[in-house]
Amino acid sequence: MFMVVLYIFLIAYILAINFYAFLLVKSLRDKERQDEIRRQAAPLSAYSSNGDPRENASDDGYYPPATSPNKPPERNLGKLCITGLLGGAITIYVCMFVLKYKRSDLLLMVLMPLLGVLNIYLWVLLFKSGFGFLLIR
Repeated sequence: MFMVVLYIFLIAYILAINFYAFLLVKSLRDKERQDEIRRQAAPLSAYSSNGDPRENASDDGYYPPATSPNKPPERNLGKLCITGLLGGAITIYVCMFVLKYKRSDLLLMVLMPLLGVLNIYLWVLLFKSGFGFLLIR
């Protein structure tokens, strides 16, 4: 009976982490698209108080991050890598292609398949061993 409970918990964990991975990729893609639309729609004069974009710029033309119209998008690789390591790598990799998100990022394109193979290996090891190395006898 105890083994059945462990199997149910493992299956629930696998489903939950993969569902979270899907939602994470989807939300990051949506946020990236909204930021891109906002950058394209906002005129340069919207970033200063009196309409002059040079007001917030320094001598070399640098805009501070809070007022920069061309602020680079945030990179949320840490969240994706941790979620992949915890078991959602295959879902992240598939969602990157289905949702067309960060396919040009070499780190994600190499790391997610490697983590996916590691995830599958560990899941098979857990199911085949019957959680033998987790149980204290």
